[in-house]
Parts: sequence; C-alpha cells; structure tokens
Amino acid sequence: MELENTLLELSGVDTGYTNSSTEIKVLQRNIRCEVKKGEFIALLGPNGVGKSSLIKTITGMVPSLAGNVFIKGKNIRHMSNREIASEIALVLTDKISDTYLTAKDVVLTGRYPYGSFLGKITKMDIDKVIKGFDVVGAHNLIDRYFHSLSDGEKQKVLLARAVVQDTPLIILDEPTAFIDSPGKIQIMKLLKELVSKHNKSVIITTHDTDMALKNVSTVWLLGFNKEFYSGSVPSIIDEGLINRVFDVDGVSFNKNSLRFESI
Repeated sequence: MELENTLLELSGVDTGYTNSSTEIKVLQRNIRCEVKKGEFIALLGPNGVGKSSLIKTITGMVPSLAGNVFIKGKNIRHMSNREIASEIALVLTDKISDTYLTAKDVVLTGRYPYGSFLGKITKMDIDKVIKGFDVVGAHNLIDRYFHSLSDGEKQKVLLARAVVQDTPLIILDEPTAFIDSPGKIQIMKLLKELVSKHNKSVIITTHDTDMALKNVSTVWLLGFNKEFYSGSVPSIIDEGLINRVFDVDGVSFNKNSLRFESI
C-alpha cells in the first residue's frame, strides 16, 4: 500500500448486520480495495446487495464483521468520530426536517470536526461556508430556508457542507436520487469538478448506472453472491462484470450504448 497516495484501504472486510434473533447476516465477504487521491468511484450493484452497508462500514457507522478499514494507514477502529469526520465527509439521503434552518446553517455543521459548530463561529468558518456555496454554484441559496429548497438545491447545499468539512474524501449515498435529469447532470458535473479542480476523491452509490459509467474513473461492483469487483470503467465493462451482476431475464447491459436494454 502506497500510503502517500492512499486515502482509504479495505483489507478483507466482511459487511453485514445482526438481526433481531441475534443471527449474523453477512452481505459481502473479503472486500479488498483502495481509494487513491483523485479517484472518482461509483459503488454499483442491485437493490439490497449492501451498498449502503458498505458505506456505513467504511465511515465507522457500523463495524465490519471481519477485516479492517484503514484511513491513511490508521485503523478506523482506533479513531474517534471527530478524527474520521476530519478525513471523510459523508452525505446520506436522510432528511433534514428542521424548518428554521437556513442553507447557511446546514453548511456550517460541516465545521463540526474542527470544534466550531459547538463553539464560537469564527471568521474562517464563515469564509469557508461562503467558498463552499461558491464551489457548488449555489451562493443564491445561502439565506434560504433549507426545507423550502427543491431536491436538487438541497443536494447542492449538502455538497457545500461536505466541501467545508475540508476532507480529502467525500462519500455520497444516492446523490442524484429524486432529482430530474438536468439536475442529475449538474450534480455529476460538480462531483467531477471536485475531483479535477479541488483535489478531492469521491465515492458515490447510485442506481443511475449508465450515467455513473460515463463520468467516474473507477467502479466498485457488488453482487448477490457476495462477490466484489473493482477496476477501471473500461475493464469492468469489457470483462462483462456489469452483465454478470445486473442482467436479468429479458434485460441486458449493452456495452456499446452503456445502457440496459430489453432483449
């Protein structure tokens, strides 16, 4: 492992959970992969295969059943929540329901790892918040109430919050869900710019497989038989792995059009 270029490493990780009867349910076994600086990764797989569980394992929200997760060479088991939050910004699909929070208030919570959210708000915090809105092209939303925003506008605000968290890695769970087609294109463009212009590494989970394959550099692919594949977009496509994981009766992935088509 090249520590100077590796932000995250999964070493023999099993993901899953314990159900109500204390039975352990394993979703994926022996995942081995890395996140390098400047990578844009799409985590793909059918519904229910364990994409969100893997994200939560990576960020320490749930422990791995086996194996280890390392952030810049340090085992996540030995890191505090604040330490993890200073390295990984996580954007989930959870709703923010407080009707009195402005977009600016929401973005300010991204300063939590640095002690500012629970303490005094500094000029540096405000400057970073303004820059975060500018980075995602949403400065016009700064004083709007968050609950009043469209889904696409909310996603931009949450992305601005991730930016002001000042982490090398940003992980987003379904960032284009509930957003119309033009909005999805905007969000994907912003994510690519975070990688190319702002030196971030980005992981997304998404059901927009064709859009992801046209924009990301790397694919992590989960299957129902606990298989895990990692590779560049061309290699994943050429080896037929998208077809192996996704194809069902009457529907197949077309390698040329990068779309699922009826057959």
